[in-house]
Amino acid sequence: MAGAFFKEATEVREIAEDIIDKYHPHLQDAKDVIGYYFREGASDWAGKAKKCTAFERYVTGKMLFVFINAEAWNAMKHEQRVALVDHELCHFSRKSFKDVDPETKEWITIYEDKNESDSWSIREHDVEEFSDVIKRHGLWDTGIEKFAAAVREADYQMSLDDIEREEKRVLRAVK
Repeated sequence: MAGAFFKEATEVREIAEDIIDKYHPHLQDAKDVIGYYFREGASDWAGKAKKCTAFERYVTGKMLFVFINAEAWNAMKHEQRVALVDHELCHFSRKSFKDVDPETKEWITIYEDKNESDSWSIREHDVEEFSDVIKRHGLWDTGIEKFAAAVREADYQMSLDDIEREEKRVLRAVK
């Protein structure tokens, strides 16, 4: 019988909580409302981020889900896993406003209640484009241009060549 099966993904949660502390201030007080699950079964995606329905919130007590394709996860190196989890966390957006901290007199960001469904939304990708279109037309859209600038400014570039080289090194070491 074909189907999808889910199990809690504690390894994903551990990676996510570290990433949240470093890069996602809007999630720091909301770690307990995010559920992490491996999905077993045929799938054409590596990860999915989802805002819970009212029923899912009622059953699980969670506001948000991160689903990871177990087969894809098992084929990934640690750095790829970290990037995938970071990618999925970037989909979670939370309403906020700016206010002045009464003690420091500095502007601070105040996030809306983590337990209110209306506080949360799913953020789409910054860029959706085909490499063929970029080859033919260049950085024709501001989103693509911003994306290219971020790539150029990144401290580290993990490429497929890096992964293949590491896999070959491991295979040679095993022989």
